[in-house]
Amino acid sequence: MKRFKKQKREKFAWILTKSLAVALALSCVFAVGFQTYMRETINKQLEMQIESESADLMELISQRTQYAEPHLLMNDISSVLSMYTCYNVTLEHPPMFDPSSMHMVQIVPNYSEKCHDISVLVDKDGNIVASSRMNFQVLLLFEKDKDKDKYRGFYSCDIETLSGKGIEELISGFRSAEANVYTELCADSMYINKKDRTFIPHEGQLRITTYKKSGIFDDDSTFLLTTDEIEKEETKEFTIDINDLDVDSSDYELMTVHHGISNKIENPRYSLLGFFGTDRDAFDSYADEFSYRYESGSSYSYRGNSDGTATFARNYNVTLNGEHYMFSIRYIFNYMEPHLVRYFWTYTLLVAAILVLIAVLYAWRRNVSNKVKYAMEDFQRDLTNALAHDIKTPLTAIGGYAENILEGGLSGDEEQKYLRSIIDNVSATDSMVSRTLQLNTMDGSKLGREKVSVGELVESAVKKYDIALEEKNITFKTSGSAKVKTNRASLDTIVENLISNAVKYTSENGNISAELSNKRLVITNTVAAKVDVKKLKQPFVRGDSSRSNVQGSGLGLSLADRAAHMNGMELKLACSDTEFMAELRF
Repeated sequence: MKRFKKQKREKFAWILTKSLAVALALSCVFAVGFQTYMRETINKQLEMQIESESADLMELISQRTQYAEPHLLMNDISSVLSMYTCYNVTLEHPPMFDPSSMHMVQIVPNYSEKCHDISVLVDKDGNIVASSRMNFQVLLLFEKDKDKDKYRGFYSCDIETLSGKGIEELISGFRSAEANVYTELCADSMYINKKDRTFIPHEGQLRITTYKKSGIFDDDSTFLLTTDEIEKEETKEFTIDINDLDVDSSDYELMTVHHGISNKIENPRYSLLGFFGTDRDAFDSYADEFSYRYESGSSYSYRGNSDGTATFARNYNVTLNGEHYMFSIRYIFNYMEPHLVRYFWTYTLLVAAILVLIAVLYAWRRNVSNKVKYAMEDFQRDLTNALAHDIKTPLTAIGGYAENILEGGLSGDEEQKYLRSIIDNVSATDSMVSRTLQLNTMDGSKLGREKVSVGELVESAVKKYDIALEEKNITFKTSGSAKVKTNRASLDTIVENLISNAVKYTSENGNISAELSNKRLVITNTVAAKVDVKKLKQPFVRGDSSRSNVQGSGLGLSLADRAAHMNGMELKLACSDTEFMAELRF
């Protein structure tokens, strides 16, 4: 026969451990899924951009062959490549954290760690003849009518030529990585060489405007900020004398220039003055990867690198002025870019925190539910044990009376006495069992509610004990009134048991009073001695501690207390040397 095994009760620590384990597992699942989502989103953006940008650059290269002089073509193409080769990866914040969509993570080459974009034109001998390698350049216009302006176009300046003349400071200032910092290079005069389309800045300023940050993501420099409130402005003046440089100055003309491209601005006028293109050190580290090979149409490739970066590449064969070249564009993207890592961990830890909070709340709720369940089990067990103990007294009396009758030799009056005692004990036992069942089955299932007059229930209950009150010469007084919205049957049970308890334990010639208000019902009665009220609401506990007295079952206050809890009320008991008080708070 299989032995019955008592079910082990769950402890809060075990429930919490299991809940946290589930939260941790779900957090890991989210982390993997979120990382996959980020990578797929980034890859999709880069794939689309490299295809679109390579096609646009091919068209621009083709256009330059129509306008640029042959000996300046490659320089012109280099200006185009350095100016227009760029990708832009963006990841938005969830609407709940950024409802106005004012901020986003933005990853762009040169400004983001290990992120680069490179485009080159390679001839048949494998030489790079044009590229996006960083240079200093400007767009210059000399005539009102652009069609008559044969010297208009992009002019470049060799950065190495200016080495040691403060150019490094200008580069670092111009290429600020702060999203809330706007930089602008302005020139008042330039040395201009119209023959080979080169220039050297003479005098000008680097203007740096810092705008105030706003929002919850202010500390991250890659978040776009739209506030237009200026925090500070500064201007750095620069002056470069061509005579201090190792260049042939004979072909350069010093000119005063004017910023803007409108025909209303005095010539020569300029725009797009700045440092554009791929960081030179980064470009040089990848230069050996480019070579010429003939391909029909275009090709696309993707390669993951061991340093956490990936290379997206697209190649085209192109013919310029009868010569064959290969145009190649590369995007190098760093998946471990610090701002992306911060973005990933911000939301991963946020989700983990939410899941942990849910786990803790679930564990707490489960523990509360278990406590109620275990308390009910303990209550039912104790109730059964108490009933088994208390029912022995009347059963013993019934058995003794029945044996006396069976033995015979009793007079008619004695036999009637024993029979009445048996009936009285059977009635008491039946009442005890009935009330125990009522207490055991009482629950808080949906109860109908209605407006109930508490005073009417008190008067109705008191009428049932008119004879007992008269026999013991007890005075009963009622004062005040109260109406509450509750379950009538439950409140009637409470009032009935409180009145019954008061009548039963009030000494002869005593007093009982019921005071009513909108918040409570207080029933007080005189007693012969002070009783301990700590356990009076437990089943089968009587104030006089005489468990052999069958006149009371000790269940009245237990029934009242259970009914009160079911209706959101509270039953308070107190006792002094002369007075017992039962307070029902609505």
